[in-house]
Amino acid sequence: MKWIIPLILLTLTIGCNSIDISKLAIETMDNARVSINTAEKVGARDVAGTEMKSAEDMLTNAETSLQSGNDERAYRLGLRAFLHARIATEKALAVRQESRVLEAQAGLELQQQASEEVLNNLEKLKAERDAQKK
Repeated sequence: MKWIIPLILLTLTIGCNSIDISKLAIETMDNARVSINTAEKVGARDVAGTEMKSAEDMLTNAETSLQSGNDERAYRLGLRAFLHARIATEKALAVRQESRVLEAQAGLELQQQASEEVLNNLEKLKAERDAQKK
């Protein structure tokens, strides 16, 4: 009798843990799907195609693992899929920001050239005016 109660408690603990891992795996895989969709929306496939492919493959493997009852593996693969999708998203956003910076620099250089031309014309006009005064 002394062994039955601890055995029942152990069984309940293990059973509850597997349910929690299963739920956690499902939530993580859902988060991975959302992250993959977000990455698609920001154009990550063009910039970070390998991360996108990895994320999708890991998510597929996570779903397969969950269906086969390997909840822990499903959780780990779902988490990795989520992280790869986030990396792809961040790479795409970084490339977009870099492009904006390059455009701003080009615009600044054009404005600087225009300013230099105006200053040169002003110098010429001042020289002409001074020459006329003499």
